[in-house]
Amino acid sequence: MPKVSVIIPVYNVEKYLSQCLDSVLKQTLTDIEFICVNDGSADQSAEILNAYAAKDKRIKVINQPNGGYGKAINAGLDAATGEYIGILESDDWADENMYADLYKIAAENNLDVVKADFYKAWSDGRKKRVCVGKDGNYNKVFRLEPQRYIPRIWGSIWSALYKRDFLLKNDIRVNETGGASYQDTGFIFKTNICAERMMLTDGAYLNYRQDNLESSVKNRDKIFSLSNEYEEIARYLRQHQLAQWQNLYMLRRCEGCFWNLSRLSASNRPLYLQKEKKFLLSVSDNNAVEKMGLSRKKIRKLKLLKFSENLFLQRHRVHDLMLKIRSLI
Repeated sequence: MPKVSVIIPVYNVEKYLSQCLDSVLKQTLTDIEFICVNDGSADQSAEILNAYAAKDKRIKVINQPNGGYGKAINAGLDAATGEYIGILESDDWADENMYADLYKIAAENNLDVVKADFYKAWSDGRKKRVCVGKDGNYNKVFRLEPQRYIPRIWGSIWSALYKRDFLLKNDIRVNETGGASYQDTGFIFKTNICAERMMLTDGAYLNYRQDNLESSVKNRDKIFSLSNEYEEIARYLRQHQLAQWQNLYMLRRCEGCFWNLSRLSASNRPLYLQKEKKFLLSVSDNNAVEKMGLSRKKIRKLKLLKFSENLFLQRHRVHDLMLKIRSLI
């Protein structure tokens, strides 16, 4: 059994795939396997994968019809044999010590999840470090507790390791909706609430590419993708009788709604708001969510929505105007 299985979902990423694969083959942890799931790529990605697999037996290639990011990750989970699981996007790349360092931390502390800082990275060599936690949250074992203030933990599925037995025990999978938009949202929520031993490390290893224009996170057309993820989280809480996490679910979904409204076009916002309005109004009547960390600014916006949907949307149009003005300065 290898120490780590790294799952790499691949779809039409021939431009960046070699850099990703070169980075994993340079890992200082040698007891490792790489499960590359080709999700029906129509470019040269399959040929690149086969060429690398022919050179290194640690690379295993799974070919399947296009089914989306969730199906690709889950196929990798089914095939993985490692003690810990890593997930690496095929347009990103890892520093050579990433999996050795994360495995050492996880094994020495018997962790369910270990998560590291990462870099936003560009092809021209620029990097910007992103912290997954706040000062005081690093390098100590903890677990989240319901009904208390929950610190924000950056939702990076790929700068982490997850104990495979922990994922199996808690029935944690990636939602298998079509496409590849925000399908890590549910996975991250589930791992965060189920982990009994979690640690954030202030090391940074993962390079999260910012200049892939085909990246699904930049797709503004999938209006309800985030809603689908939160509906999956609600289903998971019901199925596994985890009602104690309901307030955290409401907090995170509310924050997600505001973020999604800020990225959608003005013409798509009314459609999205119609779907989420009932939920948002239920949050406005829940004082527990405010105590768990919902900002005063968002609380004021919820009260505005209760009074007038048009005024609520006008606030977002003002937001658009301010962004446009800033871009011209």
